[in-house]
Amino acid sequence: MKVLLIEDDRELGDLIKTALSIEGYQVDWVQDGFLALKNISEKDYDVILLDLMLPRFDGVKICKRIRETKDLPILVITARSQIEDKVEVLNAGADDYITKPFSFKELLARIKAVMRRYKRPEGVIKVGDLIINIASHEVIYKGNKINLTKREFELLKLLAQKAGTVVSREEIYLKVWGYSHEEGSNIVDVYIKNLRNKLGDKPARLIQTVRGYGYKLSIEDAL
Repeated sequence: MKVLLIEDDRELGDLIKTALSIEGYQVDWVQDGFLALKNISEKDYDVILLDLMLPRFDGVKICKRIRETKDLPILVITARSQIEDKVEVLNAGADDYITKPFSFKELLARIKAVMRRYKRPEGVIKVGDLIINIASHEVIYKGNKINLTKREFELLKLLAQKAGTVVSREEIYLKVWGYSHEEGSNIVDVYIKNLRNKLGDKPARLIQTVRGYGYKLSIEDAL
């Protein structure tokens, strides 16, 4: 597995790279935002480990730039522990974050967790009683066929592909509508409501609203 480590702390960066290399990961390590974006544009990676406080481009900007062109796991490594910082980085498109200081065991577990979410079944996505056939655009939930519009299907597919993790409104706009979020628009909320109605998801347990972040397809309530 190829990892891009973006960390300007030399001691921490060296420790992480060495430990991951021992575990069998192939690690590229850069120490500023400009080089990070250059590597991302030129190479393919399986996961990004991203510090927030970086020279030239900060981690939030890098995260947003990645999400404009790439669909890959982003795990933020941060010393910031305030809820506002966590909200900002998740809204920017990060999949998860780990707060410094941390144990390598925890870091490894979180890397594996975010990478599992990005594994794509060939042709079919199955989350509990929810089955999505990508080729035929057929959706089955609890044994019932659900008729969806093209946009509804793409939205549900995106949530299912990242089941168990929060998908921000910005990411939904980019991947389902193909453009950035427009201030004041509630189109995503309208489509989420339509999906819930068609799936019989009342109260909203399958597709959960995470205030300040976006939406999450709950693994537990898909069963």
